[in-house]
Amino acid sequence: SVLFLATLATARALSSCRTLDLEAARLKRIEAVRGQILSKLRLTAPPPGEPGPAPALPEEVRALYNSTRDLLRQRARSRQPEEPQDYYAKELLRFPMESPGDGEG
Repeated sequence: SVLFLATLATARALSSCRTLDLEAARLKRIEAVRGQILSKLRLTAPPPGEPGPAPALPEEVRALYNSTRDLLRQRARSRQPEEPQDYYAKELLRFPMESPGDGEG
């Protein structure tokens, strides 16, 4: 029983250290990726200021989008489902095959 508790305490200690190591590795990876992005953009530091929210769409654009989306949904509902025979070929072609021994002689 005492041995089990000691083993459990050791396992917890190791697991918490590993979590910290994983977090440190994750932060280092984020910094490395950030550095690669800045390097590709030929920047030494991120541009000043925080990125703000995207500007709101004008009401006319939003209305046009919504009406187009509704029209496409309505057309999809009113369209008749395709019949299976329209999907398959209309003409059947047969090619008689000779067995390997028929052509010899």
